[in-house]
This record gives sequence, C-alpha cells and structure tokens, in this order.
Amino acid sequence: MKSNALAKRYAKAIFSLATDNRSQDKVLNDLRALADAFDTDPAIRAFFQSPMVTPSQKSASLNQALEGRVSTPEVTQFLNLLAKKDRLSIFTEIVDAFQAEIDAANNVCRGVVKSTTALGPSERTQLEKTVEGVLKKKVIMTYKVDPSVIGGLVAHVGSHTFDDSLSTHLKRMSEELKRRTI
Repeated sequence: MKSNALAKRYAKAIFSLATDNRSQDKVLNDLRALADAFDTDPAIRAFFQSPMVTPSQKSASLNQALEGRVSTPEVTQFLNLLAKKDRLSIFTEIVDAFQAEIDAANNVCRGVVKSTTALGPSERTQLEKTVEGVLKKKVIMTYKVDPSVIGGLVAHVGSHTFDDSLSTHLKRMSEELKRRTI
C-alpha cells in the first residue's frame, strides 16, 4: 500500500477518535508540534526511521520524550501505535492528512497564491472573497512572492488553478490569433 493512502487511513482513524472526544484542535496542535520536531531535527527523524531500532525501543523513547509534553492522551496512544507498527516514517504525511480531514469537516480549502510583488491586505481580502465565491468554501491562502510570475498572480486552491498572469493572457491571445488565421 502506498504511504499516502496509508497516511490517510491513519489520519481518518485519529480524526474519528478526536471527534468522538471533542479534542480535534488539541490533537492537531500536538501533532503539528511533533511534526515540527521531526522536521527540524534530522537526528530524531533518523532514529525513528531507522530499521536498526526496534519498535519497542522507539515506543519507549517516545513515551520518555512525550512525558508531560503532549496535552492529549489520544496523541500519545496514536504515536505508540505508529511506533509499534513501525509507521513513524509517514508521520508528517499523517499530520497533513489529518489537517485535510479537519478542513473538509469545516468546509475549508487551502491554497497558495504566487505573485511578482507582495499583495496588500485589501488585495488579499478581495482575492479570498472571489475564490470563496467560486468554490463556495472558506479559503485560507498562503502568499508567496515569485519573480517567475510575469505580472498578475497565480492561485492554486485544491484542484483549481486561478491564473491571472500576464504570460497566460499573452499565451491565450497568441492561440486566439493562430485560430483566426487558420
């Protein structure tokens, strides 16, 4: 089974448990904090992904490291399960899938906007309202400055792409002129 599909299954399981216990936000915060620790310290990641370390050693290390640091027992139990099944290598993917489960439950969609210059607050608000109107969902955008975008902006939200860049407009005009001349 591919790791992405497996990560989604684990995310659905912990999402269901967190929903039953009404602790989704706490679980998400704990998972994010742990994912940050995994991502920022290569030694931690190497230890938990090493085939030389037994699942029981990983579980014991987790329990010792998490003692008093994790606010929800669901996360501690979940991490012990991942250690026991030797699935800690896909932990970051599980956290991303868990975030997607929460977003779906709250009718939220996330996206990235790339533009040549930084957008101001009023431009961001207007863009978010426009995308929300099209998708009929609450939109949370991440904004990035990308000099490769020639004029305008490009927004990727879920499976949708909103491209209002100058290069795309020029390409469309070129295609239209080619069609008319044939």
